Amino acid sequence: MGGDVGACAGGGAGDASVAVDLDVDALVAAATDPDSATQAERLRAWMGSGTSMLDLRAEKDFERRRFDGAVNIPFGDLDGRLHELPPRGTPLSVLLKQPDGPDDAATFEAQLRVFAADFKSNPWRVESAFVPGDALFLEIATRAGARVASGAAPREARGRLWEPSDAVARWLPRIERRTREEDAARGAARNVLVDLGCGAGRDAVFAALRGWHVLALDSDAKGLARCAALAATHGVASAVRGVRVDLRKETPEALVARAVREAAAFSTAVRAPRAHLTFMAVRYMNRPLTRALPALLPAGAFVCWFHFTRGAELTPVGRPNKARDLLEAGELRDAFERGEGWEVLCDGQTALPDGRPVSEFVAARRCGEREETGEKREEGVGSGAGGEPAWEERRKRGGIVDYTG
Repeated sequence: MGGDVGACAGGGAGDASVAVDLDVDALVAAATDPDSATQAERLRAWMGSGTSMLDLRAEKDFERRRFDGAVNIPFGDLDGRLHELPPRGTPLSVLLKQPDGPDDAATFEAQLRVFAADFKSNPWRVESAFVPGDALFLEIATRAGARVASGAAPREARGRLWEPSDAVARWLPRIERRTREEDAARGAARNVLVDLGCGAGRDAVFAALRGWHVLALDSDAKGLARCAALAATHGVASAVRGVRVDLRKETPEALVARAVREAAAFSTAVRAPRAHLTFMAVRYMNRPLTRALPALLPAGAFVCWFHFTRGAELTPVGRPNKARDLLEAGELRDAFERGEGWEVLCDGQTALPDGRPVSEFVAARRCGEREETGEKREEGVGSGAGGEPAWEERRKRGGIVDYTG
């Protein structure tokens, strides 16, 4: 089964990390410079840079007046919303909040030190900071030609600093195009995403913002709460349904049945004739599920699996480092080519900014194939000696085949 391997990213993915030391003192000194002409020039430089602005003031102050395009996360909420910040190598500007009196520990320095917090020797890349006040929004903004907005922005129109996973941002639009082509022949349908191990929900909310209905599954209650809050922030709470479930204890059959019921209920609710089902895993490993999905999923389904591959244990990060937590080269391709009606669209590899290799695997079950699910393939088909999967036999021989070329 030939797949469009050329459609894979091929090479590094994401914004490259930039190793920088955050000079908090220099940022505060520049932000508190009393010369209005200097501040106007700094504001013009920010506008010309295309850098996003994070506004740390209270929501009421943000709604009263703000710079056009700024994103509000009140400083008091920041610790629980760090997942809403951009990748650490992405340039960022920060509008600080005024401390609430002399006893407030949230000084300008303290606010900026949050972004200097070390994470794998990579703090956030804050390139400029500003101090709020009448002078900034009136005289200085006027001199700089900065647009000042006011009023509450609709939730669905709020900007964001966070980004989905690179592979998700690449592949959801491609799946949408493919399903639109199919719908032209078979009638309108809707896309349903099953996000396995959804975490804080950036990928789930990204999909919902594109019009998908999302079943977000995770065992971590805190992560699901953050996912729900992020969906609410962007006005797509009704499109993201979080369910707490231990994916390692639920059988593949029960998991697929849950997803099929969700898709059917959603189709009925929106009066669509059917739904396109996509299973997606981002940095989540469940080998029994990967082996079972080819036989269980219905025609028209997609699988996207973006997880650490062999070699991650050799990077400076060194994790994950156990065989059960790493994908082998060709493992997913072998599993899905053994299934009936599957087309491998991509079997490639990308790298995170920290150097760890990640799979970029996407497969689609062609429409018109059998709709029944759960049927077992004949034992040994597409396998190595003794009925083992071919990738496992290659791994034991030490001759892993790279399918990414």
